[in-house]
Amino acid sequence: MKQYDISREEAYKLIQIEIEDYWIIINEECLKIENIPRPVLEIIFNVARVTEFTYENFEDKYTKAELMKDYIVAVLIDPIRIEQCK
Repeated sequence: MKQYDISREEAYKLIQIEIEDYWIIINEECLKIENIPRPVLEIIFNVARVTEFTYENFEDKYTKAELMKDYIVAVLIDPIRIEQCK
């Protein structure tokens, strides 16, 4: 913000644009790569997903665990059951 003399909101918008651009790059590169096993790529991709989730909306769910409480409850306590069609 200081470097470019912009507001917090403008900085957040620029960061969001960069995040979207990097997801495009990650997706394109994952489709091109042939010499790395798919399970390894999936692990790397999932780490990126978890990182984005942990810091989405410019909130730090890692150090402020109470922000993650509802998600944990949804996954572990109140999961949505999906039955397979026969």
